[in-house]
Amino acid sequence: MALFDDIVANLTQEFLGESSDRLARMQVSLTNLSSGKGADRDAIMALSREIHSVKGAAANFQFRTVATVAHRFEDYMAATLDQTPLPIEDYQRFVDCLSDLIELGREPDAKQSAAMQTRLPALAAFDPTSVAAKPGRALVVIRARTMGHMLSRELANCGFMAQTALDVFDAIRLSTTQRPDIVLTSAVMDGISGVDLINALRAIKSTADLPCAVVTSFDRSHPELAGLPKDAGVVRLGKTLSDDLGTVLTGVAPR
Repeated sequence: MALFDDIVANLTQEFLGESSDRLARMQVSLTNLSSGKGADRDAIMALSREIHSVKGAAANFQFRTVATVAHRFEDYMAATLDQTPLPIEDYQRFVDCLSDLIELGREPDAKQSAAMQTRLPALAAFDPTSVAAKPGRALVVIRARTMGHMLSRELANCGFMAQTALDVFDAIRLSTTQRPDIVLTSAVMDGISGVDLINALRAIKSTADLPCAVVTSFDRSHPELAGLPKDAGVVRLGKTLSDDLGTVLTGVAPR
């Protein structure tokens, strides 16, 4: 057992060292993008490769917060690459957060993780003056990235900031540790369906009353949604998306 522990410890140190090198290369890419040196496409591709590599390695070594932040960084970049100029300062905040996590050298506790992630830019920005209360927080568990971006924009219009989850297991972890105001999940997921996810959250004492909804092309009566709790919402894709989302969010009070 001692030998196995030594192997894991050595591999973890290798991961931390390699991640530090990748973060240094991310910083170079950000510097090039900021100063206009080199081709923007090359710098963006290099940055994207390093983020993706850190995300995959972090998940393998159970550095869940690193993987989550890298995943959010990927989503944020994908949603903002058409902006002129690019939001380099926002990208820098993600790199700084990843650097802090790697320097920490371990998975932070739930309170630390939540505090570090609240400093990150939201996937979709909105005008705080457009809502009377403080912004809500929505956890989004969507398989298709383009759909996740569209849903985040719709949420922003309703005064909600979106946070994405890596998968259903990450969604359960974030739901219990960060207590979002609502969870929105695809009905069809890999392995565990959105209906299963909602039922799992209902079975956990701390999330039993957490507002949830599935995002789907099916009506509530469809067999794919069998077992969906009666108090869970259904947001249908298509022309009714905005209306359905507004209905689901009505009465959800930001904490």
